Amino acid sequence: RFIGLEGVESPSILGHCNGIVCLSPCSDNLVLCNPAIKEIKLLPKSGLPDWWGCAVGFGYDPKSKDYKVSRIATYQAEIDGLIPPPRVEIYTLSTDSWREIKNNSLETDTTCFFPDYFQMYFQGICFWVGYEQPKQSVEYEDEEQKPMVIFFDTGDEIFHHILFPDSFYMYEEGSAYAYEMSYIMYCDLRIILWNGFIALFGFNRFSAFPDSYGLWVLDGFDGAKGSWTKHLTFEPLVRIKRVLE
Repeated sequence: RFIGLEGVESPSILGHCNGIVCLSPCSDNLVLCNPAIKEIKLLPKSGLPDWWGCAVGFGYDPKSKDYKVSRIATYQAEIDGLIPPPRVEIYTLSTDSWREIKNNSLETDTTCFFPDYFQMYFQGICFWVGYEQPKQSVEYEDEEQKPMVIFFDTGDEIFHHILFPDSFYMYEEGSAYAYEMSYIMYCDLRIILWNGFIALFGFNRFSAFPDSYGLWVLDGFDGAKGSWTKHLTFEPLVRIKRVLE
């Protein structure tokens, strides 16, 4: 009620940075909240046309010393079957406004990259679990999506991507790929910090019933490239439905 929104029961936490939390109370509304000083701010409406879906990230730009919210909007396939590339807009706290940026780093001649599940912010970079998909394809079919890590440099405002460890692409013969991918993407794949390094924690393989969990560290990460090194493996625990990092 304080910010003019009525009937909000359970807002979603999209991300946090330096004690500030980004919330989505409903539809396309976004809110920044600082619980320590009890301040809350409703962000302006998006300047993008109505979208089919969108992903949001929140972080701090150490270059401009400003907080930024990134919104990546996706749209339904066109009449000719082509999936349009995502459109990106950035909210800057100091100006209290949105601006659209070029999305060249989110598409190639034949494919598009779609950030999907926001994971975390760390040292000027926002991380998502996302996927690459051919532009000419059946609309957003899981079988044609290649999952990966997609990240955004808040200073340069450029997206990059890194594939998962090789074992994540080793599917069992006859397995239901779409089910396995959605199961992991929703439930058991996390980008986390481990001993000060970017790490990936989740199933050892893409399978609804994994042999084990694993933890991979992103070595040599320079803000654009890196390689995964496996550091930890442990078997599923009896009667433990989900492992929390």
